[in-house]
Amino acid sequence: MESRVAEQKKQLRGELLRLRRETPRQQKQAIDRQICQHVINSPEYRQAQTIFAYWSTDEEIDTHAILANARQRGKRVCVPKCLKGHRMIARQICSEADLTEQTFGIPEPGEQCPEIAPEEIDLCLVPALACDASGIRLGYGGGFYDRFLPQTAACRMVLCAQERFLQQVPAERYDMHCDCVVTENEVMRVYEK
Repeated sequence: MESRVAEQKKQLRGELLRLRRETPRQQKQAIDRQICQHVINSPEYRQAQTIFAYWSTDEEIDTHAILANARQRGKRVCVPKCLKGHRMIARQICSEADLTEQTFGIPEPGEQCPEIAPEEIDLCLVPALACDASGIRLGYGGGFYDRFLPQTAACRMVLCAQERFLQQVPAERYDMHCDCVVTENEVMRVYEK
């Protein structure tokens, strides 16, 4: 039997996915550009040597420009590789050509890409359907990030459009807090590292 919070999250996910799909393309691109600039200008990003970031789909906040910028600056870039049991690991990529596999229709690094230990990561860029001022995010329901993030002391930076920044996201005990919330309007630091 689903808990009340799990039920609330499921309903909210449906509403937010619809809202995200209905965002006009030009508006989404403008939001993505602003969020990208906020990330790249942040001290957390500038100081990070190893960045772990999701490879964005068309509907998510776009991370491709951030990853390209990180590679140009000589930062080590890694992206998730999903495993059984709703787990994931970080694998280093040098270019988009390294993305040779797929899980859930999302490009992933192939076996040729070296695994990066979570303790080597300085900054995690985390996807979200929604988040709140306490750094709680609403993901897609697989729990991949909630299992991965406790393994690293890296700064956790969640990327979220302002229209999906909520007063409160329903949370369960295993939901991980993020340290920074980045919207097109601002960078909010929830917890200083």
